[in-house]
Formats: sequence, structure tokens, C-alpha cells
Amino acid sequence: MKVKSILLSASALLIAGTVSAQSKVTTGGVKHVLVEEGTGTWCQWCPDGAQVIQERIEPYGTNANYPKAIIASFHNGSSDKMTIATDPFNNGTGYITGFPMGTVDRAPYPTNIGISRGSWPAATGARSSLTPNFDVSMVCLWDSVTRVLSIKIKAKTLVAGTGNYRINGYIVEDSISSGLGSGFGQTSASGLNNPGSMSASGSPSWFIGKGLSLTNPTVYSHMDVVRKILATTATGGIWGDTAFTNPAVGDSIERSYTYTMPATINGSTCYPKYSKVIGMIQKYGATTADRAIENCIEAKVRLMWKTLPSTNVATLEPMQDIQIYPNPASSRIVVKGMLQNPSDVTVTIYNVLGQQVFANQYKAGSSMFGEFISVDNLSNGIYFVNVTNEGGSVTKQFTVNR
Repeated sequence: MKVKSILLSASALLIAGTVSAQSKVTTGGVKHVLVEEGTGTWCQWCPDGAQVIQERIEPYGTNANYPKAIIASFHNGSSDKMTIATDPFNNGTGYITGFPMGTVDRAPYPTNIGISRGSWPAATGARSSLTPNFDVSMVCLWDSVTRVLSIKIKAKTLVAGTGNYRINGYIVEDSISSGLGSGFGQTSASGLNNPGSMSASGSPSWFIGKGLSLTNPTVYSHMDVVRKILATTATGGIWGDTAFTNPAVGDSIERSYTYTMPATINGSTCYPKYSKVIGMIQKYGATTADRAIENCIEAKVRLMWKTLPSTNVATLEPMQDIQIYPNPASSRIVVKGMLQNPSDVTVTIYNVLGQQVFANQYKAGSSMFGEFISVDNLSNGIYFVNVTNEGGSVTKQFTVNR
């Protein structure tokens, strides 16, 4: 779905160290928001939708505000090789009336569930401010020999609910090259526009002068592409598998799924390094207007164990996939990562002389840790961010450049 603009190439930081294990993730009483985008390689304005997500929702851009937002991109069209058979999101919900359009938790904003790209950030903010009615936790194991993903998604009721609720999950893939040939090259109207062309994100378009066809993967790669919907029941699909009816506080239910990840999907390499699993709990009312996503969580396949280790064999890293962006930064940075056991996180910044220039402790109820830190008071130069959680410590370098 999204862009990996050449402007963002420095933002893709890999985890340090030789052992990684993201076996369990949890929302931990924190609201996470699912942004589902309808897109297509044929859609000339869909690259602009991708820019809105990266600049205003995901924390790559200086205007992004929602590090706990989770993105799922559903491709549309017979000519698009990333389209799921029957395209159940774009064609089966009635939410999408054009492209690019999307939903934010499949909830009305302010009255429509399917909304245009310019409204996605505000809708994400509105949903992010809510207190969750459910927690979602997920255990995922990845067998690199058989290529089987084993997934358990658990929902627990925090506030008593009325009606029916369902569990679902997606397998999504990042960094699918637009240069793979027919069905992967992205069409871009903004690539032909004049230098003053502005994105719906409020910034100049990233694709001015890049041409009508974006086939260079350093300019555009498809991100968060939904490859598989995990729901298995006859009425499942986009609406999930049965979980609760009128759940009381403390009720919980778990669903198990397996998915054999092919080595390639329609010519693109499906490699765990770029794959993620999303788990969710969703309302299932009588109409599509009453089927909002209650909460969701995400895990990265490349951080999963093949089997859960016993405590005398190995221990799980307290922190994984710690990232700092944008890098270089001008006004603020995002410190983001996954926590094996959500607990307080201390973030400390040092200059090249080893002098401490910032320190703060953050409460982390969720496995998805993300905080914005202002660097307005820091001079141009190189700095080091140390992130500490439950005895584990990771240090990353970033640059301030205005």
C-alpha cells in the first residue's frame, strides 16, 4: 500500500543483536487503531493516499501523530496482482465508493465509514482517544523450515458489551517492489503534476516529476499489503470468526490459526523480514454500520520464535525492533519498538561527548511502544538514544539537521 519514498530510506532501521523473539504481543489496556485502505496499482491518486498515511498517521513524517495505528492495505482490480480473490474489503463491505478511500476502525467519521484520504488522520486521532472495551493479545510462532505460521489471537472484555463480537486476523506484507513487472507498477497522477502540487497530507507531493508509472522501488514500494484473511468460518472472511455474545467484564476467548506462507505470491517474494500479523476483535452488528473494530495488535514475523523456549534454554528479549525516525530529524523524533513484557520504558539521549541532554520515563501498557520526543532544543549534530526496559537496553544513533 504505502510508499517507501526514497526520502524515507533512512527510516528503515533493523533490530540490533543476534537473538530476537516476539512470541507474544498485547494491547495492554491501550487503544490501537486499524486503518484499512482501499488502493490499486491502476489508481493514479493512491500514491497520495500512501503519502498521507506515512506523513500524517505513521510516524515517518514530521506531522505524524499515531505510532499505535496499524495499517492494512487492500488492493483492488484484476490487473493488480496483490488483490485478494473476491476483494472482500473493497467489494464486500459497501464502505468504498472510490479510490483511494479507507476506513478507520470501520467506525463513522463523522457520519461516513468509508472516508477519503484527507480525513484519515483526524479519524485516527478520534479513535485513538477512546478507552478500549477489549484487550487483544496474540502469540505467533514461525517455522522457517515448513514456512508455517501458528497464530493464537485472544480477546478479553474490559467493558461489558451488548451484541455479537468476532475475532479476525490478517497476514500483511511490506516492501513489495513496484518494479516486479505487470501488476505491480504503480500509476501516479502526481508524477505528472507541476512542482507546486500538494499532497492531501499538507506537504508537497513526493512524486512530482517521477512520471506516470512508478516502477522504481527506491521511489515506490507497496506497504502493508493484505495477503491473507485468517477467518475460516463460512460467514467469516472480512467479518471474522464468532467470539462473544453479550460478553461480561473479564470474559475471554481465543482462536487459533495456521498459515503456510508461500515462497512467492504472484511473483513477489514473500519473505518473513517484511511480513506481519494483525489480530483484532470486532463488533458484528446486523448492518455494516455496526461492525466497528474494537481493538487490534500487530506482530512482525521476522521476530518470532520457531518454538517457545523454556526459561533454562533462552530468554525473550525485553525489547525488539527499536526504531528512531525521522532520521535526520529537525523538530522531533519518534522512538518506537515492541516490548515483550509491557512495563516502564526509560529513554535517554546523549550527545557525542557522552553528556545527557534528555531523559524521561514512560508508562507502557501495550506491546507497541511509541513516543514523540522534541529535539527543538538540540543543536545540529549526532546523538544517541538509549532505551531501557526490564533490564534490557538498546542504543540507536540519530542526527539533528535543520
